[in-house]
Formats: sequence, C-alpha cells, structure tokens
Amino acid sequence: MSDTPKSLNNKSENGCLSGNSKERANSGWPATIVLLGRVSGIGWFVGITIALGAYGGYWLDRQFDTAPILTISGLALGVLTAFVGMIRLLNAIRRGR
Repeated sequence: MSDTPKSLNNKSENGCLSGNSKERANSGWPATIVLLGRVSGIGWFVGITIALGAYGGYWLDRQFDTAPILTISGLALGVLTAFVGMIRLLNAIRRGR
C-alpha cells in the first residue's frame, strides 16, 4: 500500500477506484469526445494536405507544361507535410495540449 491517504488516490482496499460506475462513465465521455474530435481532425488534415500538394503540383504542371514532374513533386511534398504534421499533432495530443 502506498503512503498516500485513501482520499487522495481514490482507491479502495481492493484496488478499485472509489465512486460508482455511473460517475466514472459520465466523467469519461467528454474526454472521449474531445479525443475523437482531435483524431478526426488529424484525418482531415492529412487528407487535405495531400490533396492540396497534388493539386498544386498539377496546377503548376499545367502552367509550365512539365507534366507529371511537378504533380509527383507536389504529391510527395503533401505526403511529407502530412506525415510531419500528423506526428506533431499526435505528440501534442499525447502531452495533453
């Protein structure tokens, strides 16, 4: 048993959290909804970033008549940006920001 008083660590003698299950379930819903919102935001971020990179490359290819070089470059840049952004967003979620 730890030196922390029972009122501070909210555990009963058998190791279960104190309080009824309805209180614990209700307290978890807002956090779950926020987490789902952030994760879906990451999905939108990745999709839009890749699409903008590919479209930007395609548009530049049409302007300079260099197909498909700039389309592939824009797609690669979009994927790289999405990957780095996704890692940064996941780290921020993990840290609790």
